[in-house]
Amino acid sequence: MKVVTVDKFKKMIKNNEDISEIDIVTTATCGIMSGTSGIFHLNFNSIFRKAEKIYFNDIEGVVGVCPNEYLGRVDAIFFGEVGFLFKDIVAGKEIDVKVITDDNKVIEEIFTIKDLETAKMIGTRLAFKNYMAFTTNKEVKTIFHRLTLKPNEASFSGCGEYNPLENMIIKSEKDILGKRALLNNAEAIILGFGTRASLEKPNIMLSADMKEMDSYYLGGFLTSAGIEIYNTVALPIKVKEHINALKKVDDSIPLPLVNIFGREIIDYGKYSDVWENVDLRPKINYDMCRNCNKCLAEENCPTFAIKKENNKITITEDCFGCGVCGYLCKAFEIKLGSICGIPITCRQSDRKRAIKLAKELKKKIEKGEFKVD
Repeated sequence: MKVVTVDKFKKMIKNNEDISEIDIVTTATCGIMSGTSGIFHLNFNSIFRKAEKIYFNDIEGVVGVCPNEYLGRVDAIFFGEVGFLFKDIVAGKEIDVKVITDDNKVIEEIFTIKDLETAKMIGTRLAFKNYMAFTTNKEVKTIFHRLTLKPNEASFSGCGEYNPLENMIIKSEKDILGKRALLNNAEAIILGFGTRASLEKPNIMLSADMKEMDSYYLGGFLTSAGIEIYNTVALPIKVKEHINALKKVDDSIPLPLVNIFGREIIDYGKYSDVWENVDLRPKINYDMCRNCNKCLAEENCPTFAIKKENNKITITEDCFGCGVCGYLCKAFEIKLGSICGIPITCRQSDRKRAIKLAKELKKKIEKGEFKVD
């Protein structure tokens, strides 16, 4: 069985190369995926009747429906502004857990992911079949930009030709139900369509064990309207079954430009507008750095990937390639492209992470560690 990653396959399509011997293409996408929750089960050292409230690092969750009466055990669900929290959990960092019991006792313990008897992620709306670009007619704080989005600026989401659902022919929910995928490098099961899914614009609901995830592929993304979470999803696609979809490239995939107020479509661009001849990561031009007391790029990096130590700026692997640093400071050089003549000033999908996970999936298939449905 011959397996290739989606980036290599698309190059072969564009170059009119022979693809007849390829059996599987590993596709992937990475981006902001708000519909992400975690389900946890904890065993405390103290016995209490039941928990009324629970906090992880001062972030409030929801106590689960199972009462676990007089056991000192708690089911909990966390969602919302959990991007940085979930990254820390998966990375094995210590989490301060606080429970308020039904008789108002406060119980506080330190947990790591090894101490959590259950740590499952469920994505209710992941891997949209690409998305949209956003612009505005007045300044607005939004989850679609790290900064205030201004007129004559745009942001966008979607990995274009790399996106798994863009490369599949889906006629009904049964076509995807129960199939295996990778979610943040952990084997996942597709539970079906996600919320707000349709045949024209599908997304998927996924579940995976957070204990098997790699923290590189998920994390928090600070926006001007709050904290979001990004995930990375990879799926293997059988060439014979989906060849017509797999032949699509960025230049043939529409990217609608919408007004953020009401999502009214203003015009259509293409994913080639925002992914061809661009940079996936910024570079630092130290000759342009003024060594400011407060580095605007560091202060506004949505993933806290820019660090200033000993008067020198560095970029860590937490970089998402959003491009906001290049908008704020000339010392950061990154080309983002434009749509319908409007420059992109924030990118909310990351092709670098997507391709890395597509390569991981290829390796797992070739080693027999991942079974293709």
